[in-house]
Order: sequence, then C-alpha cells, then structure tokens
Amino acid sequence: MSNVNLGSTPIIGKINTIGMVLAVVGAIGLGATFALNGQQRFFADYLLGFWYFAGISVTMMFFSALQYLARAGWSSAIRRIAENFTGMVPFLAIALIPIILNILSHNSIYEWSHHDASSDVILQKKAAYLNPMAFAIRMGVYVLFWFGMYRFVIGNSLKQDATGTDITPTRKNWKRAAPWVLVYALSITFASFDLLMSLEPHWFSTIWGVYTFAGHFVGAIAIVTIMTVVLYNNGHLRQYITGEHFHDLGKLMFAFSVFWAYIAFSQYFIIWYANLPEETIYFANRTSHGWEYFGIALVVMHFVVPFMVLLRQDVKRKGNVLIAAAIIILISHYIDLTWIIMPAVGHHILKTDSVVFGWQELTGWMFFGGIFLLFAVRDYKKRSAVAFNDPLIHEATEYTT
Repeated sequence: MSNVNLGSTPIIGKINTIGMVLAVVGAIGLGATFALNGQQRFFADYLLGFWYFAGISVTMMFFSALQYLARAGWSSAIRRIAENFTGMVPFLAIALIPIILNILSHNSIYEWSHHDASSDVILQKKAAYLNPMAFAIRMGVYVLFWFGMYRFVIGNSLKQDATGTDITPTRKNWKRAAPWVLVYALSITFASFDLLMSLEPHWFSTIWGVYTFAGHFVGAIAIVTIMTVVLYNNGHLRQYITGEHFHDLGKLMFAFSVFWAYIAFSQYFIIWYANLPEETIYFANRTSHGWEYFGIALVVMHFVVPFMVLLRQDVKRKGNVLIAAAIIILISHYIDLTWIIMPAVGHHILKTDSVVFGWQELTGWMFFGGIFLLFAVRDYKKRSAVAFNDPLIHEATEYTT
C-alpha cells in the first residue's frame, strides 16, 4: 500500500476555497452582529458555531479511538478521513478565550455569572460549581484532555505511516484506546453541561451528556460519509473503499439518528410525565412563541427523514442518497443546537419569548465551519488520506459480504 496525498487535487482546492469564504463571511457577520445586536447575541451565535464544530472535531477523535478499541479492520480505510478532520482540536484553546473573557466580565449569556446571581437562592447553592473561575479552570482541563487525546491517538496513527512493518504505534493505540474513550465520554459530558445546560442554570437533565453526544456523533459520521463519497466519486481511494464501507456508513447514520431520537424522546417523556415546574420550564419555552416549529423540524429532519431514507439496504450503497441523508443530518444538528441555545439566551438574557433567529445565527456557524475546513485542508495536504500502513488495512481492501 502507498501514501495517498490529495493536497494538490481539485477537490481539496475546492474545500480550501469554501473554507476561506465561510471564515471571512462568518467573521464579518459576527462583527456586524456585535455592532447591530450587542454582545449577548454575538456570544450566543459564537457559542452556537463553536460548539457545533468543536463537538464534531473532538468526536472525530473518539471515532478513531473507538476503531482501535474494537480493532476494527473494515474502518482502517476510512479512519484517516475522520482523523484529518481533527485539526481544529489544538485551536480550541484559543477559540474558548472569548467565551471565558465574556463570563469573567460578569455580563455574559450565562446568568449565573452576573453580579446579581448571588440573590438567587438556587444559584447560591450551585455557586461552588457555577462560578467564572471554576468554569475557566474546567475549560482548561477539557482542552488539555482533548489535546492529549489528539497527540496520542491521532499521533500514533500518523506515526504508523512511517514505521513500515513495525506496528508499535498501532499496538499502543490498541492498548490505551479504552482510557481515551473514557476521557472523551467524561469531558464531552461535562463540557456540554458547562457550555449548554448551564445557560439555564435552574434546569437540569441527567441524560444531557448522552443527548449531546448522540448529536455530535451522527454529525461526525455524516461528514465522514460525505467526504468518503466525494473522494470516491472523484476517483480517489478506490483501491481501499468498497461498497460495504458505504453500507456501513449508512448503517451508522441510520442507527445513531434513531439513537438520538430515542434519547431525545426519553428526556422529553420523563420530564413530561413527572410534570415538575422546575423541569418542564425547559420545554415550555421551546414549545411556544414560534420555537415549536424548530422542535417539529427536529422530529422530522433528525429522525423521520433519515429513518425513511436509510431504512432500505440497497440505498445505503448509493453515494448520492448517502450525501443527501448526511446533509439533512448536519442541518438537523444545527437546528438542534439552535433550539438549545437561542431560547435560553432569548428568554433569560434578552428578556424576550419571541423567536431569536435570523441571519445572525448563521455567522458563528459559518466562521467556525470555515476554520474547521481550513484545518482539514491543511491536514489533507500534510498527511495521507488513508492509513496505508495500518496492519489491518488488508481487511478493509478485501471487505465484502
């Protein structure tokens, strides 16, 4: 097997152009949002874009670690596609600085950081955890964990490319993937508590970490699927990719769309059945004043459409169908995070129950989407698009049923 460098190919050039346009337009849009709508709206949109792509980037590392943990041979042909979308991870420490500085200013989108939070009895009891300094420290710990995972799991995968018949880097990942998977599970859960759930500090959900993980994971699989199909259709990786890879990617998108729906419904049903005011307020704010249409869109686009489109076995092998399903899933993930963030900011910070959604909410997504793609382009130029020296790569090339 040989190195597959796509740095000079037209498809990588197109992705680079798209990334640059998104980053520039997004940055200008964020600046306009700050000037026209104030810092709260700006930071809400910034958080929306940041967590969408930060969560997916970190989850791409989890996908890689999971393949090592399972010693999966079939995925060795596509694992590097996911790994080349993790380049944004070291950048997360810088991207978090504006959010932390906003919280330290005591005038942020997090009401627990405000000066008058001490007058709230519930927030007083949570102050040991929900305070600006503790938040900043925890963010630093998460970033360190993610950087360590990036250096070890992705680093060993890349080292294997240069070691020939010596599979020591792969053996290290086989042995130590399990603790890194645990690190991911804990860090992504607590980060979602801090960044998203604490937007409404009176409310809580014990299933929140699994709910946010499901959205990030199916989003990550959707991006891997799109890239795999696009590369294959442009004549790349054909000696590594078979129809079974498309089928399995389709199965993963199908399964985790259903899993997301199951977790989302479980969270809603338990809260609805208990009917406790301190819990139902979350859904009360999101099923009225126009936000209910976002909820309906989630049910249709995040579950019904992917379920119906990907149910049949034969369509999971059709590239165009997989791309269409993946795009719908990515749009749904954006709607999901918008439905989580914007009603909280609107109701508690901007003091409005009306829908807070416009062109402004696309700016943060575009900016971080551009950054995400530009880092991916950098990595595709530096690295092989396939782990060609992986000891299990022969299982991928011979993968048929």
